[in-house]
Amino acid sequence: MIVSKKNNFIFLKTAKTAGSSIEFYLSQFCGSKDTITSLRPIEEKLKKKFNILKKQNYEYKKNKFTLKNFKKFNFSKRIILNDHSSLKILEDKIKMNLNHYYTFAFVRNPYHWIVSYFWWYLYDEKILPMKNFNKLKKREISLLFKLFLQFKCLYFFTWMKDIISSNKYKVHIYKYENLEKDIVKLKHKLSLNNEKIRFGEIKLKELKFNSKIKYKLKFSQEDIKLIQKEAKFFFSEYNYSKQVPRIYLSKK
Repeated sequence: MIVSKKNNFIFLKTAKTAGSSIEFYLSQFCGSKDTITSLRPIEEKLKKKFNILKKQNYEYKKNKFTLKNFKKFNFSKRIILNDHSSLKILEDKIKMNLNHYYTFAFVRNPYHWIVSYFWWYLYDEKILPMKNFNKLKKREISLLFKLFLQFKCLYFFTWMKDIISSNKYKVHIYKYENLEKDIVKLKHKLSLNNEKIRFGEIKLKELKFNSKIKYKLKFSQEDIKLIQKEAKFFFSEYNYSKQVPRIYLSKK
């Protein structure tokens, strides 16, 4: 997440939509009073190379008068924003007036979106060592994906919806599929000048496994129904087709 007082914008970072690259890119235009949440240590270190502002101002203190706090003589509560914090936290907990900010986020085709999160989840949660990725067989991948959907599909799409939801403010939604063009549009929209690094030059968090493994993942009819059910909001709200991409369909 970025809250830029300097340029009057809020970037809401959804997962698996190149969000870290976008936040890295936008950080170069920020000022000393802007909120920039933390990326991974290696990415924060890379910012130094380009003389780009690192994580800053992501901790807020709000007054809270309760009996428990009174006994401790502590009348403030810390609110720490993370990279995937929602707009509601700014609205309800920090109670920021966001009327003059241009708030935006990126979404993605739900089929590709959940698959991208699946591969990242296996890696990030250390479900499977990276050296074993390329050894997976189609049947093993199908089983892992089916189990993953049962436990994480509803959670993931609810999480993504919560990040961008607001009862008070408009959130401008851009699509991952138009990423490069939309970054250019945003740069002009927000009047971002003095670019130190172009967006296309930023390469972060790539999973280094054989790309052919991705073609082994095929959806069952149960997988398709579950994804369509749990991602209903994104299919309908952002006009994504429910037709399954051919890459995920088994050849008959």
